[in-house]
Amino acid sequence: MPRLHPSVALIAHLSGHAPGYGCISPDGRYQALEAGGDTLIVDVRERRMHRAPGVYPRGFEAATPDGATGTALRVEGEETATAYLPAWTDLQWIALENAAGDFWSPWPDPRTAGLPPVDETLPAEWTSEAPQATERVRKSIGDWAAWLIALAVLVFFAVFGFNAMTWALAGGWQWLWMAVGLPVFAMFSVLTVVFVASGWRERRRVRVALSGISLERGEGFRVGEPLDVRLLATVPEAQGGERTAAPERIVVRLMRRSVCDETDGRWRVVDECCDEAVAVRDDTTRAGRVLYACELCARPTSDDARSQWTVELHETAAPDSAPFIVAGLRLLAAR
Repeated sequence: MPRLHPSVALIAHLSGHAPGYGCISPDGRYQALEAGGDTLIVDVRERRMHRAPGVYPRGFEAATPDGATGTALRVEGEETATAYLPAWTDLQWIALENAAGDFWSPWPDPRTAGLPPVDETLPAEWTSEAPQATERVRKSIGDWAAWLIALAVLVFFAVFGFNAMTWALAGGWQWLWMAVGLPVFAMFSVLTVVFVASGWRERRRVRVALSGISLERGEGFRVGEPLDVRLLATVPEAQGGERTAAPERIVVRLMRRSVCDETDGRWRVVDECCDEAVAVRDDTTRAGRVLYACELCARPTSDDARSQWTVELHETAAPDSAPFIVAGLRLLAAR
């Protein structure tokens, strides 16, 4: 599911349902997600919403089947014709840009409803979504010996086929060797070339991943004081044709979510990065575990008490992508 706008998560929380599958329009203006069997549609630019009951979002399209242009949401619902027939799927298109005035309703005000709880993401295993690198496979002495034996067998049959063709040049009944030598030489010479080329260029994928993840962030967080963040994990076992490795560095960010008032009397929910650090991998821990540690600190502001604080972990290969770990922080009173 794509990362939702903070206000969308607030609306879903106030509806009493956890956010389900969601999608975002190509221009980022509209977001739709499933919440309690209904589809919640949000216009981020104009700060308005609409709830479509009994349907599920399936994606945004540039036009509807009847030819109406503009962004439209394709939804799917289940209806039953009779009590004796099975349910059938009903596809619908909801036009958003030319909707009637009463189609939209304003967002709920978080200044009175309060911010929703932090939607934590604490997976036990993680695999990088960045393009995986490849490397040449290193062979042991036994592998090289087996490779040379197999190569010798292929070369032997290729030479045998060539010699059989030379025997056929003697004429007479020796021409019968041509029926054996020509296909044997052609097949095994090609196999020899392919075997040598594939053996020298054999590569495997290097999968960057972690397992057994454990995040330590202390018992609480005080604004203006250092916060130690430690991530302990192990490298998962490699599958066939790959090698697993832990990332060299992880980007750790201290995030603050707050409600900002605007000059026109409206509001908006803001996610702000208050501090960022790069945690470097440490392989000196016991039992084959890797450690990432760093220190974060935020400057105090006048609205810290009403804000929500989280720690986000991103991979350095894609720092602007969605975080693979989101952990909430308990705010402690200042000393």
